Amino acid sequence: MESIQHHAATSSDERDIRAARNQAMFRAVNDKIHEVNESFAVLTDTFSIACECANPRCVEIIEIAPSEYEAIRANPRRFAVLPGHEDKTLEHVVAEADGYVVAEKEGKAAETAAALAPPEGDDGG
Repeated sequence: MESIQHHAATSSDERDIRAARNQAMFRAVNDKIHEVNESFAVLTDTFSIACECANPRCVEIIEIAPSEYEAIRANPRRFAVLPGHEDKTLEHVVAEADGYVVAEKEGKAAETAAALAPPEGDDGG
């Protein structure tokens, strides 16, 4: 019985880690388009970013003010996702805004997100 419980915990941890890696991948995509966003933000006052949800098939876009995105990025456990895209088994919503929510990872997913974050001061761009 203990073996089954250990396997279930390990499977859950692996799922949490995989989800955090997916979100980190979307964050890396957003880092790559950061330069283009900075150019257009002067004209539009917003960035266009990929939804940073854990679903690797999601290709939806979020419009967000640069200062709001930078505030989210200041905490490596937080991600900008579309409403309804948060995974309540790995994260909870800590803020709601017009067109997106801020989801904060918990447990193993939080540890993985923090470990995959770029070093402080390195925005990846």
